[in-house]
Amino acid sequence: MSAMDPPLQERVYLGLKADYLAGHFVPGKRIDLQDLANRYHSSKTPVREAAFVLVGEGLFMHHSDGGFLVPILEPTELIELLDWHMQLLIAVLTTLKESAVRRALQPYSILPSETSAVSIALRAAEIFSSLAEATGNRQATHEVRRLNERLHYSRIAETAETTSAKKELAIFASMEVGNFHKATRRRIEAYHMRKIYRQHQIIRNGPPP
Repeated sequence: MSAMDPPLQERVYLGLKADYLAGHFVPGKRIDLQDLANRYHSSKTPVREAAFVLVGEGLFMHHSDGGFLVPILEPTELIELLDWHMQLLIAVLTTLKESAVRRALQPYSILPSETSAVSIALRAAEIFSSLAEATGNRQATHEVRRLNERLHYSRIAETAETTSAKKELAIFASMEVGNFHKATRRRIEAYHMRKIYRQHQIIRNGPPP
């Protein structure tokens, strides 16, 4: 980021990231930098610089007509991201005792009242990030969070039926199993493989109408 006004640059960047996570952008649609500048009470320059940072993070890409957009991930890219996310979480689990896994997931054992697609996508990110944070490994936590952010809009898009999506996440924190560590691994694999399978279906049959 530019050093000419670090507080402004940081504020705009954090605002842009918050808007991204809040689902304010439409994937594939060009983002109006002037609208964002007005929103953040700044000129277009710090907004553009913050957008470049998000390009580097894989959250934005350049629009063909100039400016930026949230990319629509192709099924092949989603499959790779989902598989890498799953493998990272499985690796995280191997470093944790069952008691640590239980502590990380227990706060999510109660179903939330909020059932919007965005809130469910954010809850998924919180659950997976909580597991990574339990390791105390900052690099693992950073990488899981980074992938959560890249998968965020695909999670929003796939949450067409919010009740079942909410229950799917609640399963992760269901404590009524004998071997919670082993059950969590199975749940992580099942969660991701369902989504990977759906992307393979899209590759074969095309997107749903």
